[in-house]
Amino acid sequence: MFKGNYSRGEQKAVARIQSIINVKKMQFLHFSLGSFTDNDQSASSSVLQWINKGDLVIRDLGYFALPCFSALITRQAYFLSRLRFDVNLYDEKGKQLCLKRLLRKPISKDQWVYIGAKQKLRVRLIMIPLDTQQAAEKIRKAKRDRDKRLNHSKAYYQWLRYTVLITNVEDNVWTAPQAIQAYRVRWHIEIIFKSWKSGFHMQQLLHEGCTNENRVRVSIYLMLLFICLFVHKVYVPDDKSISLLKLCKYAFINIRQVFTISSSQLKLLILKHCCYDKRRDRKKMTDLYQILT
Repeated sequence: MFKGNYSRGEQKAVARIQSIINVKKMQFLHFSLGSFTDNDQSASSSVLQWINKGDLVIRDLGYFALPCFSALITRQAYFLSRLRFDVNLYDEKGKQLCLKRLLRKPISKDQWVYIGAKQKLRVRLIMIPLDTQQAAEKIRKAKRDRDKRLNHSKAYYQWLRYTVLITNVEDNVWTAPQAIQAYRVRWHIEIIFKSWKSGFHMQQLLHEGCTNENRVRVSIYLMLLFICLFVHKVYVPDDKSISLLKLCKYAFINIRQVFTISSSQLKLLILKHCCYDKRRDRKKMTDLYQILT
């Protein structure tokens, strides 16, 4: 029921949770449970039933799907996504753009283009050069990739020296640097998932010998329900200097205390143990949310 990857010739059971999250309100709008073999792209259009005019959808490459972007434009909603390397680009007159020429000089680019060989979807292309250290790290990771299906070209390594985004948000709303800042909000989604695994240790809910599908589904959904309640009753009302990951780790270790002490005592303990580390080189997630207003 939950087909996973193969290890030493044996297929493992791995469940995949898809979630739609309103990150500004920290509301979990939808959960679905599938198998590891159900890729993210197949779930890309599930967000459409929750979309209203003026909403913004932030996506990584796993959910890159031109039909979904087109549907968002039709609904007068917005998107912000990384651009896939192999997608064709065209100028306003329909002439295909030369990728090598775009990547030749390490300068920022912000222009309206059409993407897709068939669909020709009009989007705003934003390309911002990375600093030398960031670019070198991305290239090192790509070179370590041992997947023989991938044949990284020189153009691809040059591509890795940029942050490349597409959006339909007009430039009088966001400048290119503001769009980059807005995309960093997506990292909070990764923090949410990490809080489930590293904070609440969801992977330890079920032992490997469990073969009852109903038990698996009920256990996972009950844990997700608990997370929803925990986030709204403990995390959201509290000071915005609180780290969700630290809070989940603290609650897991002190779960009995969380449920038995008064809310005022709990708040003091949270402020003492679960605040963000003080850093000047990185904005807090709550600061980045201001770009989305």
